[in-house]
Amino acid sequence: MKIVCFGDSLTECGGDGGRFSDVLQDRFPGHEFVNMGVSGETIADGLRRLPGVLTTRPDIVLVELGANDWHRAERSPAAWAGDLDTIISGVRDAGAQAAILGVFGDCLDDNGERIPKTEGCDGRGVEFHKLEQKIASQYGCPYVPNIQDRIMGNRCCWDLTNHPNEFGNRFVADTIQPVLESMLQEDVLPLRLPLAGTRDMWDEAVQLAPDQVAVVDGDRRLTYAEADAKLKGIAAGLSRAGVENPKVAASLPNCLEYYLLYWGVVHVRGTIVPLNTWLKSNELAGIMKNVEPDILVVRSDKDEVLKVAAEPGPRMIVALDPGEGELTGWDELLYPKDVAMMGGATPARHRACSGAGASLPADAEAGVPPVEAEDAPSLGDIPAIIMHTSGTTGIPKGAVMRHSDLMFNVVAAINAHGFCNADVHLLTSPMFHCGPFYTSLPTAAYTKTPVILASPTRPDELMAVIERERVTTFMSAPAVFQQLLKVPDLDNYDSASLRLLAYAGSPMPEAVIEELRKSFPGVALHNFFGLTETISMTHVLKDDEAETRPDSIGRLLPFVSAMVVDDKLDELPPGQTGELLFARENVVSSYYNQPGRIEESVVEINGDDWFRTGDFATVDKDGCFRIKGRKKDMIIVGGENVYADEVEAFLATHGKVREAAVKGESATGARSFLGEQVVAFVVPADESVTERELRQYCFEGLPSYKVPGKVVFMESLPRNPSGKIMKGDL
Repeated sequence: MKIVCFGDSLTECGGDGGRFSDVLQDRFPGHEFVNMGVSGETIADGLRRLPGVLTTRPDIVLVELGANDWHRAERSPAAWAGDLDTIISGVRDAGAQAAILGVFGDCLDDNGERIPKTEGCDGRGVEFHKLEQKIASQYGCPYVPNIQDRIMGNRCCWDLTNHPNEFGNRFVADTIQPVLESMLQEDVLPLRLPLAGTRDMWDEAVQLAPDQVAVVDGDRRLTYAEADAKLKGIAAGLSRAGVENPKVAASLPNCLEYYLLYWGVVHVRGTIVPLNTWLKSNELAGIMKNVEPDILVVRSDKDEVLKVAAEPGPRMIVALDPGEGELTGWDELLYPKDVAMMGGATPARHRACSGAGASLPADAEAGVPPVEAEDAPSLGDIPAIIMHTSGTTGIPKGAVMRHSDLMFNVVAAINAHGFCNADVHLLTSPMFHCGPFYTSLPTAAYTKTPVILASPTRPDELMAVIERERVTTFMSAPAVFQQLLKVPDLDNYDSASLRLLAYAGSPMPEAVIEELRKSFPGVALHNFFGLTETISMTHVLKDDEAETRPDSIGRLLPFVSAMVVDDKLDELPPGQTGELLFARENVVSSYYNQPGRIEESVVEINGDDWFRTGDFATVDKDGCFRIKGRKKDMIIVGGENVYADEVEAFLATHGKVREAAVKGESATGARSFLGEQVVAFVVPADESVTERELRQYCFEGLPSYKVPGKVVFMESLPRNPSGKIMKGDL
C-alpha cells in the first residue's frame, strides 16, 4: 500500500532519512511511504494542496495539521475544524483511508504516566483536541491525540521547540505505529527503535549496515559485522574477570585494538576509563587508587602504569604485547580458549519504550551472564566512561559520563556539525580525550559510518589518508591544522571529499583561518567548545562566522544553558567579562568516587542550580561567547584586571608571531608597586622579531598596563595531549 504522510513541519522535520515517515518505512518495508509535509503550513494551505496529494493515488493518508493554526491564532477552532472535515471527507471520497494525527493530547511524564500537555497548548489547544476527536469519531477513522507524547522534555529535538530530530522521530513512529499495524493488519519489524544507549547504536549499525566499513587503522579495516564478531570474543574475555559491569582502564595509543576495546566494554555494560598516556606517575597512581579498575589494558609489560597500579591491583591485566611475563595477551582476550565465541550480529530486540528506554542484557552467547531486566538499571543510567580532567594542575578528577549523556552528546554533535550517513571521519585526537569517546565513536556508530584512525605527527601522511579514504570530516586541535598547511605540495593531494574541518581546545589564529580557506576552498570551518564536565559540546561557531568572529567559541547549542556572572553571581550584560556558568543538567552527575565534589562548584541562582567553570568569558548581544581564560590566568597590574587571552589574541595579529601564551609574575624593582606584570612567551614565525618590536606593537594597540613587561622567545609552547597550553610549565 501507499501511505502518504500529509502535514506541516512536524511531518517534514528530522532531516533526509530522519522523518517519522522514514522510520516507519523501515518498520513496514512492504509498503511505500511518501512524505508530503510542508513547513509552516496551516490547514487552509493543506486544503489547497489536497488535490495534488490525492493525485498520488494513496491508500492511506496520515493527516497532521493544526499546530500552526493554534500558534497563529488567525482563525477560530471551529473554522479550522471545518477544513479538517473537508480534508477527511475528500480522502474518503478518493477511496483512501484517513487517520488524524494530533499534537494537543496528553503526553507521558518521566514515569510513563499520562499528564495534560502544557507546553505548546492552552485552552484553545484543548478545543482543537476535542474537535479532532469528534471528526475522527464521525468518520470512524483512527486518531492519535498527540504524536509527540513521548518526546516532550526528552531533548530529542533540533532546537528548543518541539520539532524532533531522528532520535525523536523514533518515539513519534512508536506512537503512530499501532494505528498502522491495525490499518495494514500486519506486525511491525523491530527496526530503528528508540535507543537506550550506545550499545543500541552499535547493534543497529551491525543489523542495518553489516557490510559498511566501521574502522580503518592503516592497512587494517573491519566492517561492522566483522568488528561485531570480534567484540563477542572481547566480551567473553572480559567476562573472565568475574565482575559484572567491569571498570576497564586503558593506557593505549590510538589503534584498532582500542576501538574494539571501547565497544567491547559497551557490550558487557562496563565502564571504560581512558588513561592519558602522557601523565606522570603520581597522577596515574592517583587515578588508579581512586578508580580501582577491575581490568587494565596496556601496550606492553613495560608500561609505566603497571608500576603504579594500586594494590591489590586489577583482577586482569591485558597487554597488546605481553612479553615474557604473566600478563594476558590481546589475542588471548580476543580468542579466549575457555569460552565458545559466537560470531555474527546481535539480533534486534523489539521492546516497548516509554521515553527512558529499556535495558539490554549482555549476550549470553558472548560468555556474559544475562542480567534480568527487572533487576538491572536502565542502560541510560549506567556509567559508560570515566573521563579524567586534562591534568594541567593536580590529580585529575574523573567525570562520570552515563549512556544517556552520550546519547545527548550525539544529538548535539549532529546538530553542531551536520554529521550524516555519507560521512567518513578522520580521528587523530588521542582517545583519552573527550572528543573521540564522547563524540566520534558513538556518533559514527549512530550514523553507521567509518572512523579512520591516524597519527597527527606526520601531516603529509594525514593528507594521504584524506585522499585515500575520501575523508569528509576532520576534528582536531588548531595546532594540527597549522601543521597541515606546512605540507609540501599541499595542492597535489586530492582533498575534494572534505566538507568539514572542526577545531577546539585553543583559539585558531585569524591568519591560519585565511590560509585554510585558500588551501581547502569550500570546506566548512567550525570552532566548537565543551568541558570534560559537560555532557555534550556546548557551543559551536559555524563556517559563516569563522573570519568575522575568530575569537569566539560560538553560540549555545539547543538544550544547553549558560550565563556569565560577576563575583556576586549576578548575570552580566553583553560585553562584560565574568565567570562562565552552565546549568546543572548540562553537567555530569558526579566525579567518580568523590561524592559531593562536583556540588562544591554548584551554586543556586534564582532557584536553579548552576555549575561554576572557573573560566572567564563574555557574551555579546548576538549570543556569541568568548573565553577570556581561567580565573587563575587573570593578571592584576596596578589594580587593573588583565585577561591573558586578550593579550595573546593581540600578539597573534603580529605577522612575525606564530603563537603566544601570557601569564603573570610578581613585579620587581621599580615596577614592584604594580603587584604583577605581564609576561609573554612567544613562538616566532620570523626569527628577526625582537622583544622591543613586540612591546612597541603592544603599546600601539593595548592600554599600557596590558603591555608585556617581558617577552620570552621559545621554540614551542608546552601543551598537554588535549592541545591546551601548560602554563604551569612556562
